[in-house]
Amino acid sequence: MTYNFKILGLLLLSLIALTIGSTTGYFGQVFTDLIGSKQDTTRDNNQSPVPITTKNFDVVVYGDELQGVCAAIWAKKTLGDEGKVTLVRSNPADEPLGGLLTRGGLAFLDYDKTNWYNQPVAQCFRDFLNRAQVVVSCLAADRAEQAMAEMLAEAGVSIIDESPLIPQVENQAIQYVDIPQSNIRLQANSYIDATQDAELARKAGLAYYRGYESQSPELANETLSVSLVPLITGLTIAELRAIENQIFSNGDLMNQIETNIRESTDAEGARFWLSNFRVPLYQSSPDGYYHKSIAFGVAYQIHRNLPFSLEGFFLDKSNICLLPDNSLSWNGLLFKYQVEELLQIEENARKPTQEMQEEMVAFEAWLRELSGQEDVRVIVPQEIYIRHTLSIKDVIDPLTGQEIIKGGTTPENSIGSFSYNFDLRGGVNGLSIRIPPVPVYNFGIENTLARNINNLAIVGRSSGYVGMAVSVGRIQTVNIYQGQGVGVAAAIAKQLDVPLNTITSPQVRQTLENLTGLTTKLYGRDTAQGVDYPNIQ
Repeated sequence: MTYNFKILGLLLLSLIALTIGSTTGYFGQVFTDLIGSKQDTTRDNNQSPVPITTKNFDVVVYGDELQGVCAAIWAKKTLGDEGKVTLVRSNPADEPLGGLLTRGGLAFLDYDKTNWYNQPVAQCFRDFLNRAQVVVSCLAADRAEQAMAEMLAEAGVSIIDESPLIPQVENQAIQYVDIPQSNIRLQANSYIDATQDAELARKAGLAYYRGYESQSPELANETLSVSLVPLITGLTIAELRAIENQIFSNGDLMNQIETNIRESTDAEGARFWLSNFRVPLYQSSPDGYYHKSIAFGVAYQIHRNLPFSLEGFFLDKSNICLLPDNSLSWNGLLFKYQVEELLQIEENARKPTQEMQEEMVAFEAWLRELSGQEDVRVIVPQEIYIRHTLSIKDVIDPLTGQEIIKGGTTPENSIGSFSYNFDLRGGVNGLSIRIPPVPVYNFGIENTLARNINNLAIVGRSSGYVGMAVSVGRIQTVNIYQGQGVGVAAAIAKQLDVPLNTITSPQVRQTLENLTGLTTKLYGRDTAQGVDYPNIQ
């Protein structure tokens, strides 16, 4: 009876609004407000209703890093022709696809140290390397973008550009995501956050650790250095070697470099930095080079009247790529910021700061002076390489540093293995621990699955890593492996009509093996060599 009176009241109100609507918009506005929450509309600047267009997908991947591309492709592969998968990115269509590997200019690849090539979980990465025509160590940004675009198109994954997402969370699930300043709404069974900084997960309300907070609470504002990875044109490898030889042959300068190092660090630090002090530029592969000596970097610091310090700007021992167009990609120009500053840089689309721009002008001038080549150019990338800012807390099973040292996840709960150094590039202020040997560990998908939002996964450097696990888990290669696995998990969740966070690593591993015809080999083992590392979380 009460319900019937409510209906009658609404009808009467609408009649009144129609009757007097010609003299005032008030009742029309009131009536619209009363029923607006039940209508699928938005409003334009004149407050007129605009219908919302809802697009439905099985899986929405947010973020165009390679791990997101692989997640989308393998979700689609698992679902088959009927599957509907889209990759959404906030970047405009005219900006390169591929994130860190394109807009960030990161060319020197960090390879897994296990026998990874025929692992089921590595097949997206393998396909990408082949399509991008990687010789051994180095990746050209234009080829990377083309390879990713081709892979997505062939898989039947659509791309939605210039679309930051706002999630609506109810009943421990993302019900839909809206694209601001548009009337588009996306609904999906599962959502995969493949952004560098877990943007979607944070907007959905998931808690996170800042910096190295999970290793020690006082390190919440401290993290690794960031890199600007420019392209150098007009300078050959031979000319670079000639510059280094000038430095090595200048006895007074080499003495000054050594003195600066010894006066600026303790004995153990001096031993580290002065190792390979006179070893020339090392060719590690047909397309990759490495400065084993710190002399080149410190010579530049002295030229700039900068102290030998990891604070501020520091020219580290550098990885240098010789790209197909004979340009050089230079990874070793480090800048130290606190987490609070880095979060602001991430909010500003990871654009290089004024400080970075000015340092590159000075670096270019120095290279020109020492090479004698006036056409040397230092080309600044669109984005900077941020190694780490945060890690999501609310995941099914976080992966810790202690677990990684001891071999990672149990074999039955793993989809693959990975090995890489505990890489603390540029150091972490306030972190004073003994660094363990190179780990060899197993991993699953559980550290990517949100615990309190049952249809969301986070794939990338901001996944559920605790303590020193951040230093290994941030490496993009393992992120790509997990992206492929999580894409499969999202497809399985759709097929079984269950929440994403109920899918397990054994289910994913079996599906990967079925899809690839390959068998998973697990290499995880305790690498502590009998040494206890009690300070590592």
